[in-house]
Amino acid sequence: MALLDRLPTKDRLLRMGLINESQCMFCDDPLETRDHLFLHCPIADYLWNSIFSLSGLHFITRSWESFLAWACYTWKGKSLLSVILKIALNALIYILWEERNKKLFQGRSRNAQELFRIIKDIVGSQLRGRNLNSIDIVNANLCKHWDIG
Repeated sequence: MALLDRLPTKDRLLRMGLINESQCMFCDDPLETRDHLFLHCPIADYLWNSIFSLSGLHFITRSWESFLAWACYTWKGKSLLSVILKIALNALIYILWEERNKKLFQGRSRNAQELFRIIKDIVGSQLRGRNLNSIDIVNANLCKHWDIG
């Protein structure tokens, strides 16, 4: 996740003097920061709430550092829930960055529901065919909700 500290978000480009405006591409917030783009922007908030809801959890907004520390502490081990959330985290970062750049450089974008469907597909494709303990009711529900067959 150290890469996120190096992504050329608009706040970083503004500090370097490379751009003059720093608005978020998705919501027109005055400052596109790493925390805003990946956690606090309404599109990121929708995606996180959808991911957590599908996993039977409740998303709580926090700073990137505290979110990452919490995730590292909580998503330890190899439980299906932890694996799903780790894959979803990486997929969300990739998809949001890709979407931001498509909107910035190509002027095209997809809505939050489409982005969530892509994240869900990524999680499913990474886990389909694995030997999962589907006898466990929690795992069975996760497989059902995430379309992991």
